[in-house]
Amino acid sequence: MHTDNPERRDLMIMAAKMYYIDGLSQEKIASKIHLSRPTVSRMLSACIKEGLVQIKIDDVSSFGRELALKIKEKYGLRHVIVVPQSHSQDADKEKVGQAAASYIESIMTNGMLIGISWGTTIFNIVKNIKPNPFIKADVIQLVGGTGNKTNDTDANMMTLRLSRTLDGDSYILQAPLMVQSKILKELLMEEPHIKNHFEKMKNVDFAIVGLGSTKPELSAQFRSGHINMEDSEKLIYEGAVGDICGRYIDINGSNCHTSLSDRMIAISLDDLRRIPTVIGVAAGEKKADIIIGALRGKYIDVLITDEKAAVSVLNYNNKSMAIPKN
Repeated sequence: MHTDNPERRDLMIMAAKMYYIDGLSQEKIASKIHLSRPTVSRMLSACIKEGLVQIKIDDVSSFGRELALKIKEKYGLRHVIVVPQSHSQDADKEKVGQAAASYIESIMTNGMLIGISWGTTIFNIVKNIKPNPFIKADVIQLVGGTGNKTNDTDANMMTLRLSRTLDGDSYILQAPLMVQSKILKELLMEEPHIKNHFEKMKNVDFAIVGLGSTKPELSAQFRSGHINMEDSEKLIYEGAVGDICGRYIDINGSNCHTSLSDRMIAISLDDLRRIPTVIGVAAGEKKADIIIGALRGKYIDVLITDEKAAVSVLNYNNKSMAIPKN
């Protein structure tokens, strides 16, 4: 059963509303729309299969809700989602990605311009966002490309993928995230198409950004080859706890200006703050310091993370919280 026929699609939506919202039985629905009960049953199954009806289970624990409320109140955030802890870091990122995708789907409206950064958690968001036949949105890249080494997490690739999902236009930043010198960066920033791209960023309705770590084992920039071990150690020595869109910050959210900063092609922290809604995502307790820096610096309005990270954030100055044993 396909929904290509508009009349058939409308009938399926009508049946789904009567069944899932009004609570009518399949027999009553069949009587109302003058079809057999088996036909109605097949129609309801097709609604789920074809995405007209999406069943979601809210598996956020009461402990997760408590953590979210504490972080929201402490840092004055608009919204916080804390997903249950998983058995691995990859599973944590997947859960955070799913939760973020659901939240983004709930706030999207037709004609929006969405800004996107890069990273593995962002990739998990992009792959979980589903098409909506009633919403068309454009996507713009907030950071330069990271190259072929990390295709699944590269900002160019994710911008294209998300724009296709949302049936919108993609605005690709035709420059690398990091170049060889400050002079080269300044020259590139004067290129008309790059200047126009940065002007377009000022129209972003909401942004999805990853909160990156300076720790080599967690750093997307380290994995992609943009920084080496010496760079990472120097950044940590200089007080950088991580980056937002390639911009390094310390634990208090202050900009850490380094020699790497002069070579980055990405949205500035000041311009990021001007975006009406910035959704920050991170997974794992080792991300607590960059999360705190982002919160103290007021760079994000919405935080989506996991229980381990949330506990670590609250425990930074308060040792009273503990993760309950399973």
